[in-house]
Amino acid sequence: MNHEVLRINKPLSLAVLICGLMTVLGVLLQPAVAQTSDLETLEYFESKVRPLLAEHCFRCHSLTAETLRGELYLDNRDRLLKGGQSGAVVLPGDPENSLLVQAIRWDGLKMPPSGRLTENQVAVLVRWVKLGAPWPEESQQTSQVEADTVDWERLRADHWAFQPVAAAKPPVVKNDSWPQNEIDYWILNKLESKGLRPVPKAVARTLIRRMYFDLIGLPPSPSDVLTFEKEMTRQPLRAIESLIDRLLHSKHYGERWARHWMDIVRFAESHGYAFDGDRPFAWHYRDFVIRALNRDMPYDQFVRLQ
Repeated sequence: MNHEVLRINKPLSLAVLICGLMTVLGVLLQPAVAQTSDLETLEYFESKVRPLLAEHCFRCHSLTAETLRGELYLDNRDRLLKGGQSGAVVLPGDPENSLLVQAIRWDGLKMPPSGRLTENQVAVLVRWVKLGAPWPEESQQTSQVEADTVDWERLRADHWAFQPVAAAKPPVVKNDSWPQNEIDYWILNKLESKGLRPVPKAVARTLIRRMYFDLIGLPPSPSDVLTFEKEMTRQPLRAIESLIDRLLHSKHYGERWARHWMDIVRFAESHGYAFDGDRPFAWHYRDFVIRALNRDMPYDQFVRLQ
């Protein structure tokens, strides 16, 4: 890619941070694979049990519940087996003595309180408990480091993130005619250290396509290409800077880069899967992310507002 495009810097700050987070969070947010050979029982859970719990139980017994009832969570196996105020509600393999089964049969407790489940729905949950309450394995790996185990003074002294920002002198390079700004010296120094050379400058037609796809994710029109080619013959640097400024001010810039952030936070306009219901107001969040990028909102403010 033409190194002149590297003049794009500050306006991309939020987008660059998003790309970095994609690398880290993309790994952390990968769905866990169930470690079991009994795939049929897990399929039974996913196709019949989870939708039933989501429709009738999660409103009052999940991390997303507006008001948690009885300190009982039914959206996670560990929390489910732990139980709530009434103790354990599921005894895997023993539906008759499981409080959950008694409640959905309206034997003492009456759950859900909005109305009884059908006989088929009760049978689904009874069979699930009898099978041992199978549940896809969820990632429980968390990074919990106690504050008193961290030597903060040493970190502040040694870690780069705590060091004050200081101007760095550009490195010496062999091909002194190639760099056009200080950043180019760092790029060329790394290339030369690996025995590599910069690629030749891209022709105008190739360069405009790269900038369009990089910044807004769309191709240039034929007339845009012809205009850019003419401008490049007269004042190449000014033509590049002018085009970059125009693309950064395009509404499509925010649309192109917002997609990456929305992938990270698992944005969707419906709940997905078997209990797929629309989220009629989800577009507000989508548009907020697009506007934040188009306005070059500072990253710390972007995070706080969410």
